[in-house]
Amino acid sequence: MTLEARLAVDVVARGTVAGQPVDGPLRWVAGSTHEVTAGTELRFAAGAPVPVTRGAPTDDESWLRPFAGSDQHQLLATYSLILATFLGTMGLPHVLGRFYTNSDGRAARRSAVLVLAMLGGFYVLVTLLGVLSRVYTPQLLVTGRTDAAVLLLPTAILGSGLLGALVGGLVAAGAWAAFLSTASGLLVSLASVVSTDVLPRHGRMTRRFPLATVLAGVPPTIVALVPTGLNFAEAVALVFAVAASTFCPLLVLGIWWRGLTDVGAIAGVVVGGVVSAGAVVAALAGVDVSGLGPQADWIGVLLYRPAIVSVPLAFATMALVSRFTRARRPVDAGQVLLRLHAPERLGLMRDRLDDRA
Repeated sequence: MTLEARLAVDVVARGTVAGQPVDGPLRWVAGSTHEVTAGTELRFAAGAPVPVTRGAPTDDESWLRPFAGSDQHQLLATYSLILATFLGTMGLPHVLGRFYTNSDGRAARRSAVLVLAMLGGFYVLVTLLGVLSRVYTPQLLVTGRTDAAVLLLPTAILGSGLLGALVGGLVAAGAWAAFLSTASGLLVSLASVVSTDVLPRHGRMTRRFPLATVLAGVPPTIVALVPTGLNFAEAVALVFAVAASTFCPLLVLGIWWRGLTDVGAIAGVVVGGVVSAGAVVAALAGVDVSGLGPQADWIGVLLYRPAIVSVPLAFATMALVSRFTRARRPVDAGQVLLRLHAPERLGLMRDRLDDRA
């Protein structure tokens, strides 16, 4: 590991530094770099400036800036990420699938309000986690293992005793449960599509679904095993960008605009999916855009943050294609939207009308 001292600092080292065994005090001058082998123990005085891994931001102000894009394009990256996370949550298939477990429209609306409150609390906790990690586990900035803050923070705050171990285990179990819940939800959503729209409809659904689950799970598993230089935070942002560019426009226009046609919906999903997924593939492949000239900086930002382009493009494609194919607009579109937005107690839902008949 290579450490960079941003300011002059006195350190007590025990191990191997710069290829030499050390067991005593050292003084690192400002701007110097030092090779530290694994297992070396470094001790700093209270309040001393702590070095960071080479290539990492060397001051607190830099840590607060977005990690994608150069200085002049960081605002572009920030707004694109905000757009992807906000609208992408709406378009995640495993989130949408949960609404089918509601008994009626009123229960679905209550679920939506509850989910929004929980998501708001989640984003507040993320910010709180970052602040607590900076205060209680600053050594992770030195080792470069900042992704371990979630698991190390409970013992750092509560100590290594029984309480800290229990809270740490609870956090680890919650993270694992969240992973399994998300993975299983996505797999069920994909398998349902494969079983109903891809596989032949011969035999019972219960017989097709296991095969559909295997067919839906194998491709992403193979892709996940391919090593890439993309870290987890960047991968999540790209996934949200794809969801925001496909299902989100379809839901918004399908629920609130009676002019949407089937051709327009398909065209918008395809355009948004191709643009956002193309950026994902380019990011995973590590495409170098430095040879594109002055515009290389903002193009590089859009490869990792494509939502600010792909989302408006998907909406515009759906609207324009629907305008040109207005003859395919369903004649009962107004009635369908009325049933979607009318209160349940009015009894306008078609299934209730059929039951009364």
